[in-house]
Amino acid sequence: MFPLKRFLILQLLVLLFGNTAVLAADTTGSSDYQPGKGWQIPGTEFNLGGYASVGIEDGRRQPAALGLNDFSIFLHWEGEGKVRFFSELDLENALLWEAKTGVTAKQSYIGLERLYVDYLYSDKLTLRVGKFLTPIGRWNVIHAAPLVWTTSRPLITERSFPTNATGVMVFGTLPTLDNEVDYSIYTAVTHDWRSDPKLDPFEEAHGIHLSVPISSLGELGMSYVKFEQKGSIGDRRDLLGLDYFWSRNRYEISSEMVYRFSGNPAYTDEKGVFVQGVAPVSDRWYAIGRYEFYDNGQPDAAMNLWLAGAALRLSPAMIFKVEVSHANNNRIQAPEGFFTSFAILF
Repeated sequence: MFPLKRFLILQLLVLLFGNTAVLAADTTGSSDYQPGKGWQIPGTEFNLGGYASVGIEDGRRQPAALGLNDFSIFLHWEGEGKVRFFSELDLENALLWEAKTGVTAKQSYIGLERLYVDYLYSDKLTLRVGKFLTPIGRWNVIHAAPLVWTTSRPLITERSFPTNATGVMVFGTLPTLDNEVDYSIYTAVTHDWRSDPKLDPFEEAHGIHLSVPISSLGELGMSYVKFEQKGSIGDRRDLLGLDYFWSRNRYEISSEMVYRFSGNPAYTDEKGVFVQGVAPVSDRWYAIGRYEFYDNGQPDAAMNLWLAGAALRLSPAMIFKVEVSHANNNRIQAPEGFFTSFAILF
């Protein structure tokens, strides 16, 4: 795609979705519905919500494409007792237009992201049963497009471990001498429910994640999981992870790193890290920069990826993003190039 065409499409998206945001803001005064807060089904205690994202990709190795990337529907129920229900269905790649092939829906897939029941015993202990997002790091558990700053996702947050688990988890917040510790302890005890065919799900997993505030310096998290995947039965793997988050006056710094190893000499160790910074440049515009290192363990496969971008936060529920990324030694053909998207939480 020529730079002029790219620029025109970018301006069109800003105008189109900027006007959409204004219209949505104008209508919230006359309706109980507000973007990002969902809609209560009349006569029930069920709440319906979700998010959607559309975007343009002009990758270095792929043809230019425009598509509906995600359309997720949340259905959750909260009664007066201690039981909660939550489900998320995600229609991925529903419609895709490519410069070479035209419009297609061949890559579309209805994924079951989450389906679980919670029992809230107390702030210190909640029991969750069903399918949930794997609590490794921060990005995976808040990965919805309207809640993250970039269109593309850091490699280690989706290549180093299955992003979902089906089983049992207990989590909560425990008081300590100086502050509080958030914890999650989980186990995958059954086959993953409706796995995404592009992913290799857990066959079995046992893990823990801890998150500790570090005074005014931010929050530090630690992960450990021992697991086996469906595509490599018999290979027990261990993963260690660290995550960090700091935010002040609309500035943010976040980072995650993982190290995955196996007792099977046929499988090599995998490791990676990313560091991302966000800085405000106006009331609604933000500048984003990210560096990634990723090594999947294959000979000469270590790569570096740099990303520079900007985001327009139209409202807490709407965001427009644009970014450019470049990698060296990209033997795994990770996405790099030009990306832009608009996402809304409804």
